Amino acid sequence: MELNQIRYFLNLADTLNFTEAAMRSGISQPTLTRAIQRLEQELGGTLVYRDGKDSRLTALGREIRSEFAAIAESEQRVRAISLNRVHGRRETLTLGIVNTIAPALVTGFLQHALNQMPMLELVLRPITRDVSLEYLLGGQIDGCFCTDPVAGNNKIATVEMFRERLLLAMAQRHILANHASVTLAELSELPYLDRIQCEFRSRVQDHLRERTIIMIPRLRSEREDLIQQAVAEGTGVCMLPERSAIVGGLALRPVDTIDLARVVAFQTISGSGTPLALRQLRVLVEQFSWA
Repeated sequence: MELNQIRYFLNLADTLNFTEAAMRSGISQPTLTRAIQRLEQELGGTLVYRDGKDSRLTALGREIRSEFAAIAESEQRVRAISLNRVHGRRETLTLGIVNTIAPALVTGFLQHALNQMPMLELVLRPITRDVSLEYLLGGQIDGCFCTDPVAGNNKIATVEMFRERLLLAMAQRHILANHASVTLAELSELPYLDRIQCEFRSRVQDHLRERTIIMIPRLRSEREDLIQQAVAEGTGVCMLPERSAIVGGLALRPVDTIDLARVVAFQTISGSGTPLALRQLRVLVEQFSWA
């Protein structure tokens, strides 16, 4: 049994598609098929059922998958230790972060991750939500801190970090800061500042329009810091996720009838073919206390 055979089987187990598994493995499909057949002969049992274009793991295939994954991970760990010790190399990962996620929400985790993985180097790339999946699948980033991740793609592994409500942000000295909540009537009379990149933007506009309330922004910007600073100085109010304030002097209050929330998550490509450092980072995300 060779390590290449194990890697080929794991790629096939991840995709259940001989063509895609061969592409991941960097070999032709006939070569992959022969390697799986030799592995089955060596193990004395069938690993994959082939039903036309559909494939599925047998009971034996399911049982050995986790064992093979452990072997592949151990091999990558040995190689990483060798490279780090002999050559002093660092493992570099490029992570996207959607620009509406406040830095404080992830910097604590990043410090924890760098402490746990001393040979890791991270490159952070600000992106917009609408390109996060494209950049991930295209290999432009290794992982992504995103909002409201799209579900149903078996090529993507998603770890939900936390949820946060959408609230109304105002200056701490604003008269409505003394209220437990803000009514739609009160909101309609306030000068409104527009966070153009806000994921909730169209849903809030539709919600207000259905109640014959039209908010005409006095200021629009993609710059989170600019809009929030203007709010803190009393220029107007804006809708803001509850944990996403990046300037001081803000008070956040719920708005009656507006009940929206977003999920902040970490996404990577799924499967055993992802770099060991990325899989280790994903485990740290799962284990981190995001509360």
